[in-house]
Amino acid sequence: MNDNKLNLIPVLEKGQTYDASTGTLILNNEGSVFVTIKQYQEDEKKIKELEKKKKSSIEFARQKWEQRAKEGWSERKLKENYEANMQDWEKLNKESQALIEKYENINWCWQLVGNKLDYNKLSHNESFSKGISQIISNGKQKVLFPALLVGGGMAWLEAFDEKEGPSGKIPNGILVKAKGIPKILRTQWTDFEYQPIVGSIGFMSKVILHIYTSGMYGQEVEIKLIDRDLFTGNDELTFSGKSTFEREVNVLKAKKNDSGKIQVSELIKSGQSTTDNIIEKEQYVQKIEVEIFVDANWGKEGGKELKIFPTIKSIETDVYFEDFDRTYLSVVKNSLILDAPKEVSNNVSIIGAVETNESAYHPCKYNAIELKIIPETEKEKNKIIFKERNMVSPLTYNIPIICADTDHFKDYAIELNDLETKECRFNGKSNDHGKSTINILKTPENYQITKNDGKTLNFKAAFNYHPSNDNLIEMTSLKMFEYIWPVSLRDDNNHALELRALSCRHDKRINIIAYPDVKWTLDFRFGMKGPEQYTHTNLPTYPRNSDEEKAEKKPQSRHSDSFEKAKKAGRINTYGMEKRANGMELEFQLVLKAEYNKGEEIELADKYAQKIKKFLELLLSLKEGLDTLTNIDKINSGHKSAVKGLGKFLKSPIVGTIDYPAISVGAKWQAAIKDETNEVYTDGKIALRFNPLLKGDISLDIIAAVSYVPAFGQAVKAIEIALNTAGAELNFMLTIFGQVNVEFEYALAEKGGSNLNLNGELGLKLVLSGKVKVNLNAIVFSVDGEIQAEAYAVTSIKPKASIGHDKKGTFVEAKCDFMGINIVCIITAKGKNNQIQYKDTYNVLDRKDDFVKGKKYLIES
Repeated sequence: MNDNKLNLIPVLEKGQTYDASTGTLILNNEGSVFVTIKQYQEDEKKIKELEKKKKSSIEFARQKWEQRAKEGWSERKLKENYEANMQDWEKLNKESQALIEKYENINWCWQLVGNKLDYNKLSHNESFSKGISQIISNGKQKVLFPALLVGGGMAWLEAFDEKEGPSGKIPNGILVKAKGIPKILRTQWTDFEYQPIVGSIGFMSKVILHIYTSGMYGQEVEIKLIDRDLFTGNDELTFSGKSTFEREVNVLKAKKNDSGKIQVSELIKSGQSTTDNIIEKEQYVQKIEVEIFVDANWGKEGGKELKIFPTIKSIETDVYFEDFDRTYLSVVKNSLILDAPKEVSNNVSIIGAVETNESAYHPCKYNAIELKIIPETEKEKNKIIFKERNMVSPLTYNIPIICADTDHFKDYAIELNDLETKECRFNGKSNDHGKSTINILKTPENYQITKNDGKTLNFKAAFNYHPSNDNLIEMTSLKMFEYIWPVSLRDDNNHALELRALSCRHDKRINIIAYPDVKWTLDFRFGMKGPEQYTHTNLPTYPRNSDEEKAEKKPQSRHSDSFEKAKKAGRINTYGMEKRANGMELEFQLVLKAEYNKGEEIELADKYAQKIKKFLELLLSLKEGLDTLTNIDKINSGHKSAVKGLGKFLKSPIVGTIDYPAISVGAKWQAAIKDETNEVYTDGKIALRFNPLLKGDISLDIIAAVSYVPAFGQAVKAIEIALNTAGAELNFMLTIFGQVNVEFEYALAEKGGSNLNLNGELGLKLVLSGKVKVNLNAIVFSVDGEIQAEAYAVTSIKPKASIGHDKKGTFVEAKCDFMGINIVCIITAKGKNNQIQYKDTYNVLDRKDDFVKGKKYLIES
């Protein structure tokens, strides 16, 4: 045979279709496929005509022989005459045999395509006999398409001469696929020896998830592992920063766990034995096998006991499969760990081994679709929307862009890379892809098409803040609230330019969706002006001197002077001691601002700020009323009866100040686009500050407290009255003081990270002080005034906490500095015209930083 150009022609049965432009025969399900060879059909007609002529030639030679025999010809002459008459038959027979021999060495290729139709890997299928003996009556070749291959993956059928080999091209051969009805039949968990898992296994185990399918050969799915919880929501388990496996349905050689179960399987003739000339068969199953490493981090996501099951979704249709037999994998801490003879990692994506697009090999094609930003900048770069790969790709691509208003149109372009349309199957027709490759389906008012040459479409884009020509300035602030969370705008909104990119190989829909460039700023602050004083006036009210008349008119506690000084300095809110005309003083601020159109700003919070402030003032009024009802005023005025039952501690003489927590919230956010996935997300940060969260000091008057001790207390009072009479004063105070500030910054974007800062100081201070009025004359000096002596010991700790990020993940780091213990002594002599002071400091314990330190990972990579 001198050429290899045998063309297969399918003979269609009911429910079958054939696309000659792609050379694909499509079946609804498994069944018989019939084909014929175009050249054989033509030659078969010639053979039949030659056979007729041969028959006529034989009949003619026989008749002549009979006639000559009657005429008395000799046997020798009869033979010579017969042989002469049979020369025409021999010529015809030789011609007929040549046509028949032309097809005696035909090979039949019938094999799976996988992801590439490579003629170098095509060969004769040993299940077929060679030659025309495969052609049954009326010139048709029958091939069985098995249920095992139903789903979309293709097989290649070709007849070719053994010497010249296959071509792997249409119309020499045809692609055959069957659509079927996609189903998940069941799932099963096994170890790496293919033994089904019974009972619980431990974390760090290596297992295989088997997913048995029907009508899905070549289709790609998305698999999630879910930890089932009965009383709380189910948890999605993550791995390698992802929560899904992408896998492809294939036909795999059956394992020992595959037998006797619900599945789609076939015996396939795999080759010919070299010893007994018997063709061997092996069992194959339509399924997915997912190798899984049971990550220890899943214990942090789902707990110490997991009950894992898979959810499975079609990537092409975006629909989850239901109604299949689910099996669970039980994982319990400290259970047996299953190992494997190889390294196992949770590989996120293993797809592309089976091609399901029958147009994937057509020469009329483009290899990629690119969105170009004009001009391209460091911040905004060109991006590939679609790139040809050996895997299922979406039919529609939603591509977001972020734009200013229609006063600031921006230039973009859609370009088809490596476009080639010379061999278009519609060549010369109205739908020739050489004429119409990029079709415009919809152009909203915020887009302007400037050029479309078939390969590149140029357009201008903007975001229309005022659709339908509603450009009333007074409505702007109201309309801006529609975009306060711009990522919530739907993909099918009115701001989408809809396109269709066509070639014989690819047909993709592209929606260019405009999102607003608005940047939002929020600043909220709330607090009280000044600290609030809390005091329990079980303090002694006996006079500081022996003047009984003054004591009756204005009894004082030992702390009155310090309070008066604090009030004059404006530090202390005397709430509870004296009422202000307008109640407590409030600090409040609210700013909500939108920046758009490359710098235009709108302030949106004014009207809302007043409403919120009034609400807060109402709450303060309620607090003041509740304080009155609960006798807080009486407590601060020294009425013992009001604190009866509050415990012995509150009966102690205590004074102090506590600052109200001051809260502030600051946030900035805007729409942004992920380069890898073209998803719109909210980029920005929210900062929450309590400055302070806690601040104050509480002091206990130890001498006054001791004065309440029965019997002994009376002696203390007598001593102190005597000191007061002599113009002397003694104080012994224990103070707890502290301040803690917290700042938390939360990044809205996944990669932005979050930060926590906690700092402050908590401590104790013990003060012993006294003073006495003196009149002393000496040779060296004289003092007519006052001598004060004070000694205090102080110690404190400074806690700190922060969030950090490193290669291992996100962690909280906490530490505490010990500030040591110091004693300070001060003696001061005050005269009429001079002052002498002595001061010394004694270190009891040294300062030690990082006295306590710890680090805990919240999220591990």
